[in-house]
Amino acid sequence: MKITIGVVQKPFGIKGELKVKPETDFVSDRFNVGNVIYINLNQKITQHKIEHARMHKGSVLLKLEGLDSLNDVEFYHRALVQIEKEAQHELESDEFYFTDLIDLNVYVDGEFLGVVSEVMDLPAHPVLRVKTDEDDKLIPFVETFVEEVDLDSKRIDVIHMEGLL
Repeated sequence: MKITIGVVQKPFGIKGELKVKPETDFVSDRFNVGNVIYINLNQKITQHKIEHARMHKGSVLLKLEGLDSLNDVEFYHRALVQIEKEAQHELESDEFYFTDLIDLNVYVDGEFLGVVSEVMDLPAHPVLRVKTDEDDKLIPFVETFVEEVDLDSKRIDVIHMEGLL
């Protein structure tokens, strides 16, 4: 299984660099010289080795081995930059990768509410978008509201609070 760590915004310059919007908290680790990454363009996945990477105005300028000109990379616009799931860092017991929370069942006071369809990384804190039978519910992913996350059981238990749901 592959995990997305960035999205190609566009080619950069004429020497085969890609401007990538990072989607990881571990930018310097993920985009190290020599790391193997995968480019997923419309479900066609190709493996590449990072030749050079540098930060530029909040984006990563990425040079991949064997892609040396604008012609080599011009069609990668909006492609996903991915790694193998096994390459992820180990997290503390109370930390979670957003991708691991997608599709988990959410329960409020033991009653099934819905399924996590998205995790939004907002400035104050992450927010779960939970798809219910009627609509979507937004639940702040903070200790105040989230009682327990059990990845093995694919379950998130949320504390009911007036005005939350």
